[in-house]
Amino acid sequence: LGPSSKELDIIERMIRAGASGFRINFAHGFPDEWEKMVNNVRTAESSIGKAVALIGDLQGPSVRVGKLHKPLLLKRGESARIILSSESEGGEKKTIPIPVEKFFETADVGDLLVMDDGKVRLHIVDKRGSDELEVVSLTNAVITTRKAVVIQGKDLDLPTLSMQDLENLKFAINHDFDYIALSYVRKAEDIELLRETLRRFGKEDIGIIAKIETRSAIHNLSDIIDVSDVILIARGDLGMNFSLEEVHRYQKYIADKCLELGKPVIVATQLLESMIENPVPTRAEVVDISVAVEQGVDALMLTGETSIGKYPVEAISWLYRITSYAEKHLLKKSIERIISKARTNTMDLPTRFAKGVLELAEDIGAKLLVFSMHGNTARRLSILKPMIHVYVATPNIKVMRRLAILWGIRTFKVEAPNYEEGLEKALQRARELNLINYGDITVATYGLREPKQRIEIFRLEPQ
Repeated sequence: LGPSSKELDIIERMIRAGASGFRINFAHGFPDEWEKMVNNVRTAESSIGKAVALIGDLQGPSVRVGKLHKPLLLKRGESARIILSSESEGGEKKTIPIPVEKFFETADVGDLLVMDDGKVRLHIVDKRGSDELEVVSLTNAVITTRKAVVIQGKDLDLPTLSMQDLENLKFAINHDFDYIALSYVRKAEDIELLRETLRRFGKEDIGIIAKIETRSAIHNLSDIIDVSDVILIARGDLGMNFSLEEVHRYQKYIADKCLELGKPVIVATQLLESMIENPVPTRAEVVDISVAVEQGVDALMLTGETSIGKYPVEAISWLYRITSYAEKHLLKKSIERIISKARTNTMDLPTRFAKGVLELAEDIGAKLLVFSMHGNTARRLSILKPMIHVYVATPNIKVMRRLAILWGIRTFKVEAPNYEEGLEKALQRARELNLINYGDITVATYGLREPKQRIEIFRLEPQ
């Protein structure tokens, strides 16, 4: 969400067009703006009757440009100064303020600085003491306030959570966000620190999304996946930390590793970049999105297309249209590979139960209906990449929202005090919603519960 998509009517249209979640980037804007966005999302959600996830994106250990009085324009080959400051000096000097000492300690002559998803590339030609660098622009560049800066090939030794991150985290908690995304994750301990912080705040029901965008994250990928709830392939910064030609390789590597280890995965950045200015995507963007679908990812996330683009609703519509076509016509070619990876990993007993129920339903051509209090069985079913309809009934709107961005799950609300009654009401409500129709074979369960489990197989016949 951003200036182009913050209003209620736009958010409603985006949900109707197919949006299942919204991200607020805490690196931009202010709490009063975020609060308006949150209220508009929840109002739209309620009026449309479709649960959507709300994701808060923390800056993490990032370096950003300080305050510029106006955008700084650099021509290719032109020099500029980078100084240790929170604000530019003004005047005619080409000066870029960066208020992070560790950045100047880490940067060396010969390093390449990358900004704005690679559009801005600056070569360090001189280092003057501990607070100034001279750079030469390798591109025609526009540099603006708050843009992230990466030293290509280097990670900075910065705290996982800044004081500003903690303030933003409190905002997310107070406004009932469903997920927290952490930027510039380097190791599993970064995620564990965030989880412990949430635990101290008494909010263990918020999911954690690890953004994979640094070299250290690639090196520690399996450990990070193990301790995260969702993985996000942040191609913008990934393409600034690695050569551009390596991005596709790492996207596939991360997606495959998530399949193997049983974690949902999101792909983001420049999916429909041309739609920031144009109402129709390029052919290359259509192919890029289709490739991501074939890799078995759970969700695709638009960034600039909807935050600052001219056509936010159209971008959602096109994304929905392309993914729907790819799922129908292309996914079946790669689904055997996807399922093989997703269903051969070491499983605990509840996941084996979910696999057994899913494969039973698939084998007999049935729909699958689950009643869930906490969403655990539904999450396990999703990571197994079901190719049938999986309907999840729950009394918990938080569960519905967290499941909204996962593969193959459709939720609806059912109030019930226990699992037995919940499953009965789920069956009744599914019929009312026409999710289950006459002649349909349905497998219904409420997951692995002690001391007994319940699985029903039935065909709905006219009374």
